[in-house]
Amino acid sequence: MKKCFWFALFVLFSLSAAAETNIYDISMAGDNIGKSTQTWEEKNTPDGNCELSLKSVDEIKIERGGFSLSVGSNTSLTVDCKTFKPLKIKAKISELGSETILEGKNENGIFLTKITKNGVSENSSFDLNEGTTFFAVIFRKLNEENFLKGGKTSIISEESLTENEISYSALKNADGTLSVTVNFQGVPIKYTLSGKTVIRSEMLNGMQVYNLRGAPLQPTVQANEKKTDLLETSKIFNSGISVKHPRKTAKTVFTVESPHFSEIPETCFQKKNENGTVTVMNDTAGCNEKPGFSDISPNIIEDSSNPEIVRAAQKIVAGAPNQNEMTKRIAKFVYKHVKNKDYRHLMLSASEVLRNKSGDCTEHSALFAALARAAGIPAKMVYGVVLTPKGEFFFHNWNEVFADGKWITVDSTFGIVPADSSRITLIYGGSDSRSREQVSLSVSKFMNNTKIAVRGFSNEQ
Repeated sequence: MKKCFWFALFVLFSLSAAAETNIYDISMAGDNIGKSTQTWEEKNTPDGNCELSLKSVDEIKIERGGFSLSVGSNTSLTVDCKTFKPLKIKAKISELGSETILEGKNENGIFLTKITKNGVSENSSFDLNEGTTFFAVIFRKLNEENFLKGGKTSIISEESLTENEISYSALKNADGTLSVTVNFQGVPIKYTLSGKTVIRSEMLNGMQVYNLRGAPLQPTVQANEKKTDLLETSKIFNSGISVKHPRKTAKTVFTVESPHFSEIPETCFQKKNENGTVTVMNDTAGCNEKPGFSDISPNIIEDSSNPEIVRAAQKIVAGAPNQNEMTKRIAKFVYKHVKNKDYRHLMLSASEVLRNKSGDCTEHSALFAALARAAGIPAKMVYGVVLTPKGEFFFHNWNEVFADGKWITVDSTFGIVPADSSRITLIYGGSDSRSREQVSLSVSKFMNNTKIAVRGFSNEQ
């Protein structure tokens, strides 16, 4: 009753300006994949302050590997009208019955965050920098003069609820619109502004575009019956020698042409040369790197402390003589347990994969990592590209484990331990939302302007 009273009081004393609603058609490689409805509104609160709110509802359907992936998101955020200081945010991301809830609020200059999935929560906090606002609000906060001058500012990413610095620059168009380029963690995003309204945004050379409905001179989005498949648009062809059985290679040498070559890591299994060469081995005896915090800790995706995961891990490894044998048993279990090897999911937690028995390489790797950690074996999430027998590189996810004092590669999607060398690591996963966002951005950067060629390989004995 008390809650209803305060809600009624708020409605009674709030004076709302007319809401502005914009609907965007979302396209991928020229095909319509959904829409985004965004509503801006100013309100005067009972204590005399003014708040600017944004409600954004996205509905997306993507074709991937012959399967349809449907994702919906609903985000509400609020800032101060004058300073654009972030006040609060709540978002829900839904896909096939799985939900992720993101919540954040400003308490005296400290931003408190909570991300919840399948009953597991990640809590964090950080001090807000002066001038920080939500990413979506920068086009309301900064004016034309700011953009034309160029500069940097701090933002809160709505996807990770973390604070980041972005840079921006702009050019004035003949029709009066503004072309703004925002660089977010090395990924350029191009916007077209009419006043304070975004009429178009573009990522990855047109791979993903938002077009404002009704805006003049905007290209028509195709409505093809046969949609572009994300796997097809993101693959990279091997321009070097062919590898008939890539899953059996022990050592592979690649040349990589990419503006982001410097960001490819050197690992126990992967070495780089200045001439753009990457050499990958599936076994190494000289790596003494100790496991890190994220290699042993549960999180909302690799929820290794979940009782179902713990019970499954105990059952799988019971009676195993050593960790190497445990690793092989877990990999075999994941390979057989995930019966529906499909692309219908965005990101399930390990316990959801255990129950649903469905998913692609990401679900296989999340389940493997959680089971391994529950069994006391440190495990990494590895993201990169893998070569297929058809000579195509696809983005892929696998694992590394620290078993019996030695790092081993594991690919439970294919059921192999150690994993083959016909793959390149781009980035390791971490234990929080920032690391998950960095994985997504890192993979996105390599989707364009990257060429890979196999220069040599050797097979297992």
